[in-house]
Formats: sequence, C-alpha cells, structure tokens
Amino acid sequence: MSIFREKPAFHYTAVGLLVVYIILTLISLISRPDASGMEQFSYLKHIGMVVLNIYFLSSKNRFFNYLALVWLIVLPSERYVEIYGLVSSGSASLWNVLSSIDGLRIFVWVVAVLVLISKLAADRHLNPQVIAE
Repeated sequence: MSIFREKPAFHYTAVGLLVVYIILTLISLISRPDASGMEQFSYLKHIGMVVLNIYFLSSKNRFFNYLALVWLIVLPSERYVEIYGLVSSGSASLWNVLSSIDGLRIFVWVVAVLVLISKLAADRHLNPQVIAE
C-alpha cells in the first residue's frame, strides 16, 4: 500500500505544489528566450523527472514512494547550498532570493517536501506500531 495515498490531503497538496513547480519552471524557461538548446533540454529533462516523481508518489509500491521522497530531498541540494551561501555571506537577503522566479520555485519545492515529511511524521506519531511493521 502506498505510504502517501493513505491520507490523500497530504498527497494531493504535495502533488499540487509539484504541479505549481512545473508551471513555474515552464515560466522560467519561457522568460529566457536566449536559452541555448542544451539549457532548454535540461529544463525539459528536469520537468520529466518531476513528473516521474509525481508518478512514484502516486504508486502503490512503497519502495517507489520512498525513492521519490529521497529524490525530492536530494535533487536541489546544490540550490540549498547556493541559497545558504548567498544569505549567510550577506550578498542577498532571503527575501531577495525568494522574490525571483527561481527562488519561488525552490520555495514551492521545499514546501512540497515538508508536506510529505510531515505526513510521515504524523503517521509515526499517531501509529508507531504501523511504521515498525
């Protein structure tokens, strides 16, 4: 049984946020008319990976569910480091980073991941014996 579809509110919220992320990514791609073919391919490949993660989150296979969650946590790790470096060095405030379309994209991504993690935390808190099985 799927770990995320047992409580559909968490699942639908996370999937909805990931769809918003895809839309923001498309807007970011369209706003770069001078993007090279390789950059455009990279954007489209990334959108494909997000769609694959949505499929894995919706799968009944627990392994795919956890694989999607780990992938969603690890994928933007370079962006996490970049944002931390900008904010901690004083080069930009967190608000300045989030006000750009790319900053907004990473914010939506992080909120989607937090929704999925909070679903797992709620399950562990409410039914600790189910997680142990």
